[in-house]
Amino acid sequence: MERIHGEVAMSAVLKPQARLDGKPDAGPAQEIRAQDPESQHIDDWRRQANVPPDAASAGLAFSGGGIRSATLGLGVLEALRDLKLLGRFDYLSSVSGGGYIMGWLSAHCHRHPGWLGAERNNVARWDKSIAYLSKYSNYLSPRLGMFSADTWTMLTVWARNAFLVQLTVVCGIVVALLLPHLAKDWFMSWPEHERWRWASVALFVFAVLCIAANQLHQRRRAHPPPPGSAGAERKQLQVALGICGMLTVGCALLGWYLWQVFDFQPFPKALPVGVHSGAVVRLGAPAVPIAMLIMGGALAFVGGVACAHTLAGRESAVNFWPDFGQGKVQLLVVLPLLFTSVGFSAVLWSAALKHRAPPLAFGDVFLAGLGFWPFPLSFAFAAVLVLACCSFKRWAGTKTRLRLPRFAFNLFLIGVCSVLCIVLLHASFAGIVVLMNTFHPTAGAWHAFIWGPPLVLSAFASTVTLMIGILGRASLEGMREWWSRLAAWLWIYAIGWNVVAMSAIYGPTFVPWLANLESWQKFVPVMGWIGTTVAGLLAANSGATKGDSKIRSREPTAMSIGLEVVAKVAPTVFIVGLLLGVAMAINFVLVKVGGGTLASAAELAQCQPHDCWRAFLENTAKPDPAVVRLALGAVLLLLLVLGWRIDVNEFSLQAFYRSRLVRCYLGASRTGRSPQEFTQFDDDDDLPVTDLASRRGPLHLINCTVNLGGSKDLSLHTRHGASFTVTPYAIGSGSPINGNGAIGFRAHGCYDNGGMSLGEAMATSGAAASPNQGFHTAPSVAFMMTMFNARLGRWCANPRRSNTSLGPWFSLLYLVKELFGTADERSKYLMISDGGHFDNLGAYELIRRRCKLIVVVDAECDPERRFGALGTLLRLVQVDFDTRIDLDTAPLRPLPDSDMSKAHCAVGRIFYPALRPGVDAEEGVLVYIKASLTDAVRDASLWQYHATHPSFPHESTGDQFYGEDQFESYRRLGRHLAHNAFGAGLDADDIDRIVALRPDFADALGARQGA
Repeated sequence: MERIHGEVAMSAVLKPQARLDGKPDAGPAQEIRAQDPESQHIDDWRRQANVPPDAASAGLAFSGGGIRSATLGLGVLEALRDLKLLGRFDYLSSVSGGGYIMGWLSAHCHRHPGWLGAERNNVARWDKSIAYLSKYSNYLSPRLGMFSADTWTMLTVWARNAFLVQLTVVCGIVVALLLPHLAKDWFMSWPEHERWRWASVALFVFAVLCIAANQLHQRRRAHPPPPGSAGAERKQLQVALGICGMLTVGCALLGWYLWQVFDFQPFPKALPVGVHSGAVVRLGAPAVPIAMLIMGGALAFVGGVACAHTLAGRESAVNFWPDFGQGKVQLLVVLPLLFTSVGFSAVLWSAALKHRAPPLAFGDVFLAGLGFWPFPLSFAFAAVLVLACCSFKRWAGTKTRLRLPRFAFNLFLIGVCSVLCIVLLHASFAGIVVLMNTFHPTAGAWHAFIWGPPLVLSAFASTVTLMIGILGRASLEGMREWWSRLAAWLWIYAIGWNVVAMSAIYGPTFVPWLANLESWQKFVPVMGWIGTTVAGLLAANSGATKGDSKIRSREPTAMSIGLEVVAKVAPTVFIVGLLLGVAMAINFVLVKVGGGTLASAAELAQCQPHDCWRAFLENTAKPDPAVVRLALGAVLLLLLVLGWRIDVNEFSLQAFYRSRLVRCYLGASRTGRSPQEFTQFDDDDDLPVTDLASRRGPLHLINCTVNLGGSKDLSLHTRHGASFTVTPYAIGSGSPINGNGAIGFRAHGCYDNGGMSLGEAMATSGAAASPNQGFHTAPSVAFMMTMFNARLGRWCANPRRSNTSLGPWFSLLYLVKELFGTADERSKYLMISDGGHFDNLGAYELIRRRCKLIVVVDAECDPERRFGALGTLLRLVQVDFDTRIDLDTAPLRPLPDSDMSKAHCAVGRIFYPALRPGVDAEEGVLVYIKASLTDAVRDASLWQYHATHPSFPHESTGDQFYGEDQFESYRRLGRHLAHNAFGAGLDADDIDRIVALRPDFADALGARQGA
């Protein structure tokens, strides 16, 4: 065969412990081509099949489509065997249901040498195996019925696994909702502990310095030093380092001196309302220079560290300021600001609580606040000053005569900006205090705890907005974009705080609201929640939301739009109801264990909702802290145990799905089965996928999807996934992710258990029902599907990492990723699901390998012949491989006023780009076979089945329970499709092009053409 060139080969940079032979390599990491053992496999197979070694590569691909695709594919395989073409292919490429029957074929090739021959005794062996397949056509539940053990086993397996998953998730929710109860005491006592309040100051200063460093990085990047100035800059840095050191020491000493001279109290105990304005100003006057000195000293220290870092040669002298990504900004800026806002909102609540009568007026608070929070306010002033200084494009004009005026104007602008911003921030704080002053003394503590931090963050965001507006064109566009994204993250965290705190505190107040409803009305919210949840689950698993070809390719209908709406709304309703239910249960336990009493339904029905709500909040405000800590510790311990012991793979539905696929399709390949009498399962039916390296048949590529909904790679914002392949030699992906190269491949021998089994690979490739599903991933739907354990995908070791275990030993993190649809390529384990979530035809990997002859059997559910999977494939290979496919599908479309087509297959041309300059581009042939009916069908049984089942051959993929008539109809249709495609379906030009690529196909094609 022609060698696969390195430029297009799937390559993986494998670490020493990740060689394809599974043995450690004492040398450095090296690049190993995943195709090398593949090429050897194909060469060996060609020698056995008497295929010319220089013939073009050929691949046979079966699409997804569940048992429909598997059964139709069985007929295709029989026809290709009869035509003596089956052994002529170099590759077998399968997706989902197509993988069922190709797994059956590969297992037979390994267990029965000569299986692909058309001899009479071999045909008899095929017939015996096919009879076994027909017996297990209801592979999930061979015996259906209300009193069938198979049916009830399906239900009990799902119920057991769903319960364990739900228990884990609910424990996580309980931990999250207990934290506000624990934090409430800390919130109330925070203002009384001066040392704790210093922590808020430190966090705020740290966040501001990180922001300033990022701003300086952007300015430095926009205006780099001229070439050849490295030496001069190094000297300047040495001088700056000395100045920074002196400034840091000087600021510390001067700050301490002012503190002692003025006997400064940074955190007064009460709001000085009624004190003369002059006295108030004097109380806060020392705070400004002290804060400025501390902030300046901290900035000087950071600058000194940066300079020293550069002088040590660890960073380029061009830009030594750090450039933080999304994760570091959240960790180093957003979280410190959130904690600071919690602490300061506690201070504001304390101020409001100590002045209940008369009610506070805004003017009084605005003036008195200058003496109550001068120190935090001064730090805010210093922060605005520092950030404004760091936000300028240039400090001086570009022309000599304009440098001084520009510098003076910038100083003036900074002063005006800082004063106006601090006035706005101070006014916002005063407004928050006035608002909190209206809260009830007891129940209001919860209101302050819930709403205070988001309000403080909003005040900070408003101040930054004003600063950006005043600076205007003087700041860089990149800086304004940076501030906008920071504001977005602040809002996300503020909303998250609100959701958790409101659920924990306001959630139990749903009880008095419910108690005040009429008797029949009490059941409406509960039944509505259950009904919406069930409807959402059904909608999420329907074709209208999963992106099936029959839906995704046609105009939206009222039904499809309605299902989309239900699928989007139901998860929110479900999550809200779940949070309310858990919050009420927590409240019940805390009150009962803490020795409190719960009001009876009669008592609740007699009180007004507002009074009941306040009573609930007052009761909630007094849980025993010891009880809260005990409950939190116990649930957290249980959560950790569950995350450790409940395997995220084994307790999904994949194990159930895999065992039944193995019993049906791989069990059919064994002549001496000895199943367990009670369950009828035989563990020996399965075999390691590495056994397929015996080279007794074509190389089998099992196509899956690696889900990347949480990836930073913007090119995946619609795909949410990439191709992931299991071969007899390695598992992995050759698709480049985030500009860091491909995920890569890793040999099966690198794993403790020898890698995947064939059954595991088949089940993973067919994991259609999965919270993370490539193109069709939706976080809201993912939450519901995870909670109800509609999980057929699996977590597989990341080939980039040196894991020796194929699955994770601690499942909690990966369960959370499934819940929110945030699987990515950076974690130790990858979420792998149905190959149809990326390419449902199985041809993508064949085109990556530049196969010249590709035969695709498309059996997906596509009654209107919109060719959704084909269109997706054409776009993917054009974008990823610069490969164009020309294919006319007009003969395959339904005829007017009929669901029949003019033809079963179409032949197209594949235009591969040149591998390198000076090398000609290459051309291949695509034979595309579509499940369809035409006038050429002469089988009366097919027309009889079609008459009673009008959707044939595009019956729903959701139907995985085939009777004998259904099984035989798809099998017979598959035989007809293949005989037609390699006979009357090809014209003379098509045959000439195929034979030019593969002369060994000539006899079969010539005989059929002559017939």
